[in-house]
Amino acid sequence: MEAIKHSHVQVRGLNLHLAEIGTGSEVVLFLHGFPEIWYTWRHQMVAVAKAGYRAIGFDFRGYGLSDQPAEPDKANFLDFLHDTIALLDLLAIPKVYLVGKDFGAIVGSMVAAAHQDRVAGFITLGIPFLLPGPDGIRNHLMPNGFYINRWQEPGRAEKSGFRVALRVPYR
Repeated sequence: MEAIKHSHVQVRGLNLHLAEIGTGSEVVLFLHGFPEIWYTWRHQMVAVAKAGYRAIGFDFRGYGLSDQPAEPDKANFLDFLHDTIALLDLLAIPKVYLVGKDFGAIVGSMVAAAHQDRVAGFITLGIPFLLPGPDGIRNHLMPNGFYINRWQEPGRAEKSGFRVALRVPYR
């Protein structure tokens, strides 16, 4: 797909798959939804690069071509926030435009709230901005029967034909 470069970078002890295109000094970081990968953003990344930005998408820990943590049961939702900031640090990106969809919008909200100095702008798709915290996510976005909740039940997603690499509790 139009010169999108792929690599793996070591972030907080895990190899994360990175896809990027463009060379602009301003960076747009795309955060995928659940149960997706960076590929969701391929067309938008090309368009953003053609507009003069550096576009980056990555597979969150446990997704796509990124490593799953050795002990996924010990992981928590804040790991996604810390991974994102560590990725920005590793790539020497002081400030970024975030675009998050679905699950990625929750991670983006957490980054924007906890690291305002690192965020030039933030766009959410499918989920409104929420202050970080498990109660807000659980009460407003995940009613009983919501697909993310259903997939937290061991074996349920696999019976549906999906491979779930990581189950992270919202705590």
